[in-house]
Amino acid sequence: MNPVELCWNITSYVSIIVQLIVAGICLGIFVSPYMPGGSKAVKAGAVYGVVMTVLYIMPPRIDNILAYLIGTSAAFAVMCAEDRRNINQKVFLSVTFFSLRWLSASMAGIMDRFFDVVLFNPGLAARAWLHYGLYAAVRILSILFSFLLLLLSVKAVNRAYESKDRYMERRELVMLSVPSLSGIAGYAVFHFYQIKSETTGFYDALCFLYYLVSVMAVLVITIIFQNWKTSQEEQSGHELLESQINTIKTHIREIEKLYGDIRSLRHDMGNHIQMIERLMETGNSAEASAYLGRLKKEWKELTPEIRTGNPVTDMILLEKKKEAGMRGIRFECDFRYPENTKLDAFDVSVILYNALNNCMESVNGEKPYIRIQAFRKNSIFMLIISNSFEGRLFTNPADGLPYTTKKGSGHGIGLKNMLRVAKKYMGDLSFEQNGNEVMVGIMLQVA
Repeated sequence: MNPVELCWNITSYVSIIVQLIVAGICLGIFVSPYMPGGSKAVKAGAVYGVVMTVLYIMPPRIDNILAYLIGTSAAFAVMCAEDRRNINQKVFLSVTFFSLRWLSASMAGIMDRFFDVVLFNPGLAARAWLHYGLYAAVRILSILFSFLLLLLSVKAVNRAYESKDRYMERRELVMLSVPSLSGIAGYAVFHFYQIKSETTGFYDALCFLYYLVSVMAVLVITIIFQNWKTSQEEQSGHELLESQINTIKTHIREIEKLYGDIRSLRHDMGNHIQMIERLMETGNSAEASAYLGRLKKEWKELTPEIRTGNPVTDMILLEKKKEAGMRGIRFECDFRYPENTKLDAFDVSVILYNALNNCMESVNGEKPYIRIQAFRKNSIFMLIISNSFEGRLFTNPADGLPYTTKKGSGHGIGLKNMLRVAKKYMGDLSFEQNGNEVMVGIMLQVA
């Protein structure tokens, strides 16, 4: 084997390995927004690249589709091992990447065949080193073109699919996977026919157009799905908000009844005092003591156990304290409603309801607790709600809100409502984990 032939073989061999590594890099970029912690996506991409390289280097050679199926399955296994949440979404990522990788590589391969017309010109073949130089340049261009197509495809899908932190249901998986599976099936049919008939030219252009349309179909279906998902979440948000408004109205009616009872008791207080005085004057001290005991009990029942300075927040916190007591959760409250501010009690109730509901769902541990603290400093009102949590809190770097594995269309709406209220008062939310405690801080500008 002369030096030129050796260079041809080495370049061909190395260029394929580079393409496999580049595909692994694109896979890591693709799955990174869906997996908290950048190292997990890096591991998935690295395993994909290594498995594909080993399958290419180690004999015997296996069918290309089977090899890429094995590589994608290995990456899927790593994703599941690193993060067991939202398996359906990981299936979607694997199927979509498998399809996009094949379609982009096939389009790059068709471009290669147009260059082959020039490369295998008999006059050029006589000039060995020039011929090799052009071949090496074509291989580099092919790798760059394939990388660019795949990178743009995965970036476009990631940009279109905004519900990265949402649980993907099975029907959603089917809907999003259909265009990818159709693209793979179409590729198999076109490829089989091309091998049997050995057609090129116009047929290559037709294949290129089909592959491009297939990639566009994946993107269009993703956009349609995201629009539907956004509309569904907005509807769920309106329903949740309406439910909270109705609950607050119920609390207001309870408060009105409570205040009516207190007014009645105060109105009758003079009569009660006169009755106790008569009993004491007639020497019925035992009956007077019993009468006073009943009066104290009635007063205690009417007086709220938690007094924040606002009747609406009083009732919300009393309700949650009662719920916590029934579940064996220690409930600590140091909350005082800020006076003389532009703060709306309804907005505060939205924050308290959603924050405490999240605490009730996530609190765990041997001695579970929920703690509420609030303070005001100048124009800033800070509300800090914490709970015991034995686990690890993952937050979405895009919006800072925690990831959730709750199923259904309504999950995450409460957190968004809290964030909406905070932004209304030029504030923000922050989530932090210290050991076995998760804390959410809500900052509001109230003056």
